[in-house]
Formats: sequence, C-alpha cells, structure tokens
Amino acid sequence: MLNPNQIGELVKNNISPLIGSLKDPEPNKSVGILVGVTYGGVRYYYHYGQVDLASGSAQIRESVHIKDIVFFIGSNSKVFTATLLALAASSANNPVTPSTSVASLLPSNVSINQPYGEILLWHLATHSAGYPDGTCGAHPFGDYSFTLMGRFLSNFEPSYTPGKYWVYSNQGFALLGVLLSHAYGGGASSDWDATYQNWPAVVVDNISAPLGMASTQVDYSNVSGRVAQGHIYTDAAGGPAYNRVDPPNWALTSAGLGAGALSSTLEDMLTFLEASISPPPNPLGAAMTETQQAYAGSEGLSMGLGWQLSNDYLDKNGGLSGYETYMAFDQGAKIGVFLFGNTSGGNKAAHPGTALDQAGRRLLGALRESVANPSRFPRPPTTPQCP
Repeated sequence: MLNPNQIGELVKNNISPLIGSLKDPEPNKSVGILVGVTYGGVRYYYHYGQVDLASGSAQIRESVHIKDIVFFIGSNSKVFTATLLALAASSANNPVTPSTSVASLLPSNVSINQPYGEILLWHLATHSAGYPDGTCGAHPFGDYSFTLMGRFLSNFEPSYTPGKYWVYSNQGFALLGVLLSHAYGGGASSDWDATYQNWPAVVVDNISAPLGMASTQVDYSNVSGRVAQGHIYTDAAGGPAYNRVDPPNWALTSAGLGAGALSSTLEDMLTFLEASISPPPNPLGAAMTETQQAYAGSEGLSMGLGWQLSNDYLDKNGGLSGYETYMAFDQGAKIGVFLFGNTSGGNKAAHPGTALDQAGRRLLGALRESVANPSRFPRPPTTPQCP
C-alpha cells in the first residue's frame, strides 16, 4: 500500500509535465489540470496549473473547492448511457436488453438499413454497429436534430456484419441514448415524440441521483457559477495561444446528448468510480457490473458496454471544445483515477487530450504497480463514412 505522500508524488510526476505556460503555449499541454484519485476507498484531490471559473464573482471563485468545480466530461457520458442500457431490463415501462434490436425501438415512420444482419443495442454500446464516428449532418451532438438522425438511418448502409469490427461512433451512442429514453418512457410511437427526447432526465433519475451525484447533469444552469473556464490551443498568424472558449450551450431536446453531454465534478466522478469498483447491492449496481464485462458475442472487441477493457482495468476518455477528461479504474486493486484538463486543440500528433489519456494510464499503472496498457481494437478494412 502507498501512503498519501507517495500517491501525491506519483500524481505530480505524471501530471505536472502536462502543464503549459500562458506565455509560451504548447500544443500537447493544458492550462490547468484537476486530478481525483480513489485509493483503497480514500479520496485525494490535486490541482496543477491554472483552473479558473467561466463566470461568477471573484468571491465565488475563491470559495469553490477543486472537488466541486464543474466541467464537461464529453464522451465519458457514454458509460452512463451504456449503464442505462444494462439497467433497462428492470424498467417497468418498456424493458429492453442489450440484445434488443434497434429497429424495434424506432418510430414507425423511420426506416433502418441492415444489409449484413440485424443491429442490436449492444452493437451501439460497443462501437461495433458499423456506424461512422461523427453525428452526420455536420452538427455537434449538442445540437443534432431528430430529422437528421432519421435521415442518417434511412440513407446509411453498413458495409459489414455488426459486432465484427470496432469504429468509435458518436452517431451510434447518440442513437442509443434516444432509444433508451424511449424505452424508459414506454409505449409505441409513430414519430420522434417526446419519449425520445428525455435522456437528460432519465440519466439523472436512474444513475446520478441514486448515486448521490448532485452536480452531474446536462442542464447545468443551477451550477453555472462553478463551471470551469475552457481553452483551445491555436497556432495562427499571431503565434501559439491558449484562447478562452465559452462553455457548451446544449439544446436539451437534441438527438445527440447521450453521446457526451454530461457535466460533473471530481467529487461526483470519484463517487461513480467507487460505485464501479464496489457496485451497490441493487439493480443499478448489477447494471454497473454488467457494463464491465465483455458482452456475449463481442469477443475480440476489447469492450464492455461503454467501457474499454484492457489488462485488469477499464477506462474511457472524453473531449469537447475546451475540455478533456479521462477516467480509469482497477476493481481488484480498488484504485480509480479521474483527470480533467481545461484545454483542447492541437493536432492528432500533439493534442492535450491524448497527453491526458496517456498520463492517466501511466498514473493508474504507477498506483497499482502494474503497467496499464491501452486497449487494442479490431478495425474494419475501410472506415464508415457519413452518407
């Protein structure tokens, strides 16, 4: 067992090199980073660089503890959507399972192409449905219309059997979110009615609130005074710079929210990781356990439901304009880490989010004294593209 000083030293060694200077910006570094660690049931919080709030008075900024600063977890939201899938079998309104077909939950006026076999919900939750990455139609998932989603389903044809290959897909998780919203709402629909538009409330009612995650939601208006300021690294004619960016402005009826629209805090995300390490003895805990297993039929995908699987640990990352996050846990060692960086941008070779992911894996490996290897996924011969 490591003592608190040793834990702090490991965090410092892995995170402090990622902090960039406002006077001399670098593409793979962040203006500031927050770190939460749960180690044997004890929580630790760390702060590196400059993490300011996007609004609020100076007095409010000074009074907010780092564990309560609100940030946007991006695609870490997908684990919550996948947990809703595992939990939906116990829903009283319209119980579904990972093996439920996508077509059975669509409105009657929406068609879907399935030339190589029926697409099931677990295909969406493991990025193996054969769908492209982005929400198609050049719209971010926070402002993605149901009309565009329906058009995508009608026009796109997968090019291989679902469940065979892995292609990261915001499109797939956007669809999973709205289908689960409908499942929890119950009934049959002839169009994209209100039952498909309730993912923000469904995720809070069924996961955030039961776990006591009071600051985790899509509509962050009640905690706007605690929202972290985000930055984007740019290298334009004036030279490298970290430019401030406004927090996202979600359309709460967007069809894409289930792909990455949650905001949270270190406190809440450590609560989530601790519940993942020791799931509560109830249907939610059973669902969290289910997300951590490779789903039957998904052999070789290196995926649970939403979670990425590797050598005795699970992880997930997320990124939005101005915000990058990474979380991982080793259930056997009872260790979890959550990292938030307030800077995005750069390029594929030098990106703050990539650096954060790599540092998070190194940190988990150092804490558990066993290297945390990145997951490896089976890729298709050609990458799916939006129609």
